[in-house]
Amino acid sequence: MTVRHLRVFVTVCECGGITKAAELMHVAQPAVSQTIADIEKYYGVVLFDRINHKLVLTDGGKNLLLKAKEVLDNFDDFENLASSVVDNPLIRIGVSLTFGSTLLPEIMKNIKQNYKNVKLNVVINNSMEIQQMIMDGSLDFAIIEGSISFPSIKAERFTSDKLKVVCGTKGDYPKEVNLKELVVYDLLLREKGSTSRDFLDNILSINGLEVKPVMESISNQAIISAVRENLGVAVLPEGLIHRQLSSGRLQEIKVKDAELLRQSYIISHKNKRFDKVSKEIYEHCLTLGKS
Repeated sequence: MTVRHLRVFVTVCECGGITKAAELMHVAQPAVSQTIADIEKYYGVVLFDRINHKLVLTDGGKNLLLKAKEVLDNFDDFENLASSVVDNPLIRIGVSLTFGSTLLPEIMKNIKQNYKNVKLNVVINNSMEIQQMIMDGSLDFAIIEGSISFPSIKAERFTSDKLKVVCGTKGDYPKEVNLKELVVYDLLLREKGSTSRDFLDNILSINGLEVKPVMESISNQAIISAVRENLGVAVLPEGLIHRQLSSGRLQEIKVKDAELLRQSYIISHKNKRFDKVSKEIYEHCLTLGKS
């Protein structure tokens, strides 16, 4: 049995006969009669008595009519909700802390301008937390730096960026250092587990070095403020400090024996199915990394 069978049954009841129901539904009268016969045969019930050439609902038919109307009301509610979901989709995007400060405003502006009915939910966190949210289905897709930790995550190359060693403008720092010299300075770094910290620790480990920072923070801005006060040396993403360097509020210390270049990705779960709007927004974000 289908929803169509129920609609025909209810319409016949409301119209008081098959002829009027057929006219109202713009179908042939035999088709309506056959639908009623199909229901009666399928369930082994008698819906109508044929008395004096009129259809009279049986007691069983009256009970089934009430339930049929309830089912149709629920189905209509489902269709309305489904249409609302299509017309007003929720898009859940994650970005790492660096992209939250640099790329995210452009993404949000594009969505608000071109997809006015989209409900946007954005999460900014470190890359590992973002990957965890992709894995548990809390995010549709995300943009992060660093390595991918889960085999079930689909990753497409987004862009690459450099980490730069920076200091304040009043400190007595050299123009260039090697890694061995770098770890001697008072270092102001992101917390362990963050992409930039793990990237730096890995490079130092390869060279037989380790670092003991004087300050660790989950906030890039807190680190930048501390560097500007000449409290130490930091290793930060180039995109995050570009304006600070250009304006002369920070200065770069070049690293002679290492290239602090890392890869970033746009990620989603391998089993994630995108609707049309989500796919368009995903593709747009992907182009931002290639521009």
